Amino acid sequence: MYSVFVSIGKTLYEFTLNFGVIGLGVGTFFESLGIPTAAAVLELAAGTLILEGRTSFLMALIISDLGLTLGSIVSYYIGYAGSQTVSRWRPRAVDEVRHSKAKAMLMKYGEISILFAQLFGPARTWISLPAGAMKLDIKRFTVYTAIGGAIYCSIAIGISFFFTNMIKGKLQLILRYISIRSLIALLLGILIIIVVWIYLRVHNSNNSGA
Repeated sequence: MYSVFVSIGKTLYEFTLNFGVIGLGVGTFFESLGIPTAAAVLELAAGTLILEGRTSFLMALIISDLGLTLGSIVSYYIGYAGSQTVSRWRPRAVDEVRHSKAKAMLMKYGEISILFAQLFGPARTWISLPAGAMKLDIKRFTVYTAIGGAIYCSIAIGISFFFTNMIKGKLQLILRYISIRSLIALLLGILIIIVVWIYLRVHNSNNSGA
């Protein structure tokens, strides 16, 4: 199952690089439907899109938060329709554990927990189902989701931009002082050292066994 999620995340990431900011919204939308790796495109691709001038921070934030909110609303109505509908979409054991945790969170902290749940991956993905099953007010649910989602998306986009910019700057600095031939020679040298180290380990192990 995990490999399926990773494959979906990779596909969405490539989709985002090809089609731009709309992919960020698609990623957050699918994560809110219960695919935990889908919003990884936000952390991985947002910074690249901004640095390439294909979107702005504000536009990335609006689109990603819109996708998150719409996906949460769909999950809300799946939960609203009843547990039988939910069970057709997700493995029962996983659903029962995460559904019960999210429900306990709602019971303990009330509707404000919807906002804070958007800041944490597992809670953000699963909070909408019990909210719908408990028939919470859809208007307040949407507002809390959008606010919490905006906070999460802002942080994720900011981190993506920071690290993408840092990595790009470091790479350019390295290439400025090291030629391509020198870099290839360095990598080959490291590879040779690793091969020799493995050979010596195997050789010493065989001698000690004898």
